[in-house]
Amino acid sequence: MPTERPKNRFITGFTGLRALAVICVILYHFNPALFSGGYLGVPVFLTLSGYLVTDHLFNEYQITGTFSYGHFWYKRLKRLYPTLIVMLFATAAYITFFQRNILANLWQSIVTNLAYVYNWFEILNGQSYFQKFAGSESPFTHLWTLSIEGQFYLIWPLIVLMLLHLFRKSKRVIFWTALILSVGSALLMAFLFHPGVDPSRVYYGTDTRMFSILLGACLAVLWPSQRMLNNPNSQQRLFFEIIGAIGMGGMLITVFTVGAQAPFLYRGGMFLFSIFTVLAMWAIVANASVWNRVLTNPVFDWIGSRSYEIYVYQLPVFVFFSDKVTNIAEHQWLYALVEVAIILAISELSYRYVEVPFSHYDYSQAIRRLLSFVNQITLRRAVLTTIMVLGMVGFIQSTIVDPKVANHSPLANHIKKNAQQEKQYNQKLAKQIKSGKKVKRNSADEEKIEKDGLTKQQLKQAQQLSGSAVGDSVMLAGRDDLQNIFPQLYIDAQVSRQADAAVASLKTMQSKGVLGKNIIIGLGTNGNIDQDTIDEVLKIAGPSRHVFWINNHIPSQPWQNKNNELLTATQKKNKNFYVIDWNDYVANHPEWLYGDQAHPNPTGAPKYATFIAKNVLDHATK
Repeated sequence: MPTERPKNRFITGFTGLRALAVICVILYHFNPALFSGGYLGVPVFLTLSGYLVTDHLFNEYQITGTFSYGHFWYKRLKRLYPTLIVMLFATAAYITFFQRNILANLWQSIVTNLAYVYNWFEILNGQSYFQKFAGSESPFTHLWTLSIEGQFYLIWPLIVLMLLHLFRKSKRVIFWTALILSVGSALLMAFLFHPGVDPSRVYYGTDTRMFSILLGACLAVLWPSQRMLNNPNSQQRLFFEIIGAIGMGGMLITVFTVGAQAPFLYRGGMFLFSIFTVLAMWAIVANASVWNRVLTNPVFDWIGSRSYEIYVYQLPVFVFFSDKVTNIAEHQWLYALVEVAIILAISELSYRYVEVPFSHYDYSQAIRRLLSFVNQITLRRAVLTTIMVLGMVGFIQSTIVDPKVANHSPLANHIKKNAQQEKQYNQKLAKQIKSGKKVKRNSADEEKIEKDGLTKQQLKQAQQLSGSAVGDSVMLAGRDDLQNIFPQLYIDAQVSRQADAAVASLKTMQSKGVLGKNIIIGLGTNGNIDQDTIDEVLKIAGPSRHVFWINNHIPSQPWQNKNNELLTATQKKNKNFYVIDWNDYVANHPEWLYGDQAHPNPTGAPKYATFIAKNVLDHATK
């Protein structure tokens, strides 16, 4: 029986698929307003990993009669770890010297990433995938997918080997096990998802995301890489042309139509997308159609071969760039080209000087090589050593930064206090609305509001106004002052909220009988506003209610202008839809905002609330 490990077939079309996947991810992080489904590049990576790992396992087991688990991990770590380590410590070095506000949790982020459990750290740490600003976004958020893959590398080969041993080397049981676990994972995702609530727990979880990897494993059982149709007949060619078209077409449609927090995505949509990916992969592997050739070209080969580097470095570049360049919304395409150029340059350097040399490094001679490394310092070695040392400085410093203290910034404390008050106030307000009682403000509040710019007549009008408000953390920052002006306004504002959450929130308030005659919305800070969401809001409001939408002031994000243009266009077409132009009003008053230039500070919150009130009272339905 041969003992030499088999060589696995290199499938060029898979490199092209990786290239498309990483392009989608970059476009999403660059501008989720335009590329709302770009995040779906990640399930492509996961499905490919599931296929390739399972195929490699079966191929080796079939030829040698065994599977070297230790050698498998050794090869994975040789390829993946050097790039990851350098990226983590290079990012840590930058944070240490240029963005110390996110120093807290740095050492935990590094350790959990190296242990491939970072996705669970994100869940336990309450880190949202969907909050894209505020100067405190983690540059490691995207690494959750590497942890899921690492966990798969650890557990799946052991499961496969055990089942092959127990069931007389039958692949059928592997297929059904993978399929059942995959369907169970998709059902768990649907069960744990709740519309209107930040879905980061579902998005990050290994248990709720493993269906993509396992569907790839199913394909490896049904159609291994060695099964290639070298001389396909016309029926086979037609079959795989159609299969590939369904797969690629389905992926394309989903990417351009499904937002990252759409209920459909978590209730079967992502599972369906993974099936489309499997169909595209099947057509590529069979090599009986045009699809493998279409995805095989020099451009895709270059991008796909460096897709790992591009993926791990893209978010740190976006985060650090937007922290230093605050007018991205005004020059989004120019800055996009600059960011992409930086990402590609770093990725090329990392691929050429880290991944390639270290993937061929003989670690059995580590001690001798270490001495040689010290004795023969080159520019590359000096740079890598400097990165590691500076990164370690940040790693050590972060161990003495109390995350609880770091997370209690003035903005965080402000939002947290207002969120607590909102919950208590709404419970009381809902009861009073149902009983017909009127809520009155006290004289001290009235004196303060008058100083902020409202007249006695406006105060009286605001006292009687009934309505509701839906918003994100920007509204939450100004919630206290807004509530004082409108004591009967039912406010539902939450951190990290996307615009489409307005629909579920308004329907809930309508069912509770607290919707009122005037609807105020402050959403769009965390991503794009789409026409369907606005149409749904107007449908819920009906012709008898007025809708007031506060436009966006987030100059560090590219979707600001597109959102505001859509709101202005909607106002021109609907008589009961009004835009509150907060962006123009606050543009000349940066002193009213926190350092992120998005949230009103204690000085700006009364200005925010008073400006909203004046606009609402000019058109309000009594």
